[in-house]
Amino acid sequence: MADVYTPEWYDLVKEAINNRVAGMDGLPPETLHIAVDIEGDGVSPYVDEASSRHFLIRIAKGACEWYREVDEAAQSTDEIKLDYRFVGPASEFDAVVGGVIDPIDAALGGVIKVRGDMRFLMRQAEHVQVLLDAYTHGVQTDWPKGEPPYA
Repeated sequence: MADVYTPEWYDLVKEAINNRVAGMDGLPPETLHIAVDIEGDGVSPYVDEASSRHFLIRIAKGACEWYREVDEAAQSTDEIKLDYRFVGPASEFDAVVGGVIDPIDAALGGVIKVRGDMRFLMRQAEHVQVLLDAYTHGVQTDWPKGEPPYA
């Protein structure tokens, strides 16, 4: 078990993703860069209300090459072209990690905003579901400051 949002936790999520996609056929050959911006909302104890946390993930040929926290919101550069960005309140991301809410429902409902090629995600629905399942259920997570849902 690892504390949520720690380097150890990111490594376990990466491992969970890669274990789940290892036997899959038809994985996309592309390399994708995903930015996740978690905004403090005064509810989650893991992100201060006036701050945010930013993560960058690289998925190559269906597997997670890296998943890491970065100091500020990632931008496309000559070296990294962002394919997707997920932005939302910390308490909602916590609830997704904790399995309290479905990440697809959160995105479809606009609570977590998604920018990127939605047609590609729909064509890769099976792969996306495996990635989301690894994120939401693939790691036994410790919540040292309390876990969602928050009162």
